[in-house]
Amino acid sequence: MARNLLFITTDQQRWDSLPCYGLEFMQTPNLDRLASEGLVFDHCIVPSPVCVPCRAAMMSGQYPATTGVLGNGHWLPDSIPTWPALIGQSRRTAAIGKMHFNPWDSNQGFHERIMAEDKRHIYLPDHHVQFLAAHGLGRPHPTTLPGYYESMGASVTPRDRKFHVDGFVGDSAARWIEQNWDEPFATWVSFPGPHDPYDPPEDMADLYRDAPIPDPIGSPDELATKPPAQRSRGAGNLDNSMFRLDLSKATTEHYRQWRRHYYANITLIDEGIGKILAALESKGVLDETLIIFTSDHGDALGDHGLPFKAFFYDCMSRVPLIIRGPDVPSGNRADSLISTLDLVPLFYDACETERPKGLQGEDIQPIFDNPSASIRDHVFCEIGGRTMVRTRTHKYAHYNDGSAELYDLVADPNEIENLAGLEAVAGIESDLKDRLLEHHLRCQAAHSTTVNAPQYWVRRDLEADYARQRQKGGDTTYRSPYN
Repeated sequence: MARNLLFITTDQQRWDSLPCYGLEFMQTPNLDRLASEGLVFDHCIVPSPVCVPCRAAMMSGQYPATTGVLGNGHWLPDSIPTWPALIGQSRRTAAIGKMHFNPWDSNQGFHERIMAEDKRHIYLPDHHVQFLAAHGLGRPHPTTLPGYYESMGASVTPRDRKFHVDGFVGDSAARWIEQNWDEPFATWVSFPGPHDPYDPPEDMADLYRDAPIPDPIGSPDELATKPPAQRSRGAGNLDNSMFRLDLSKATTEHYRQWRRHYYANITLIDEGIGKILAALESKGVLDETLIIFTSDHGDALGDHGLPFKAFFYDCMSRVPLIIRGPDVPSGNRADSLISTLDLVPLFYDACETERPKGLQGEDIQPIFDNPSASIRDHVFCEIGGRTMVRTRTHKYAHYNDGSAELYDLVADPNEIENLAGLEAVAGIESDLKDRLLEHHLRCQAAHSTTVNAPQYWVRRDLEADYARQRQKGGDTTYRSPYN
């Protein structure tokens, strides 16, 4: 049994961005170590392809359709229990890095926070901003960084690594462990990168200049057969003061530059993870700590002619997942479909805390006993106005304008040919649509338990008194609660 829980996430890291998933030129020795000493999951799908809904799901253990957190402008109602609040009743908890909570500086059940929020949210006076100020530095608006406009977002941070937000998070997490290792803890370390802008420190910017950067999958041409929502290709970011770019004009060379800097950001994060592992090791608690590494969602990086996220292609909805710790087989791979929602029951079990009612994740621990075991035959992913179900062989997404996507993941793993509406696959499409309907009906039932208004005390007392009358038998006439 683990003594500690360490949950490490990145922001917007696609599944195929590490050597353990085939990208061999990547320099990530510390994540490579976790992979070799732990269990690598090959088919981990997120409950939402955007930040806040996915993070709310990882806090609550419930789908976005259940909590109502279906977009980045939403957050969990107070009525929904979260693991930091419940686990925190018996051990120390901390949230270090980007959390995307609302309010942004609230603790949301954690005992302690070290805040380093979204790279673009330069208006928030978080701890990273305070750290920079203590060194006579400010936090620059992304558009002011060298190369931002020329590369359409692949800029450079002209500072020492320790001043980069991901460097700050890694250093802060290692220091926190060195100061708090002597009592059991449950800590979430959340790196803001490699989320755009793709802004590695200056001395790392050319790390992958000569690397065999993968070409984007597909092209903008295929979007003519895809849902209309995809066809703007990020043009709307020109209207956003944090972006100020029309990303629909990005070229193949822009995509390559995005990827070079994206991979450099991941290497910087890996350095931070190395410091965290070293802190655990120096205090003698590494092998007593359950370490879970994953991301909140992926990034298209030009696949299908698209930037960023918010749709259901594997580049956006599939993420790395590595688990290392007591009772976890080392040097193994798990092929089962899994959702990051399935991590939440594990958090409770690892910290010997009773699970609350309403968790919608599956029990992951049978895979620890047998890495070839399967705990799911399908997973769901959703955001406001669109929803997806994925099996091992097919993926179906339905949009609120009536459009849809259907992919044969065996014959077309790159998700180029949209089969939705074709007679030849009508049976498959109907089955997957039925699964989506059943899923959302279950989420509606679960949602109703979290949004019920408290009953007025008079009615509550009337119902309790009537229940006592019926239990005793005999007189069941109305009795005023005011007597």
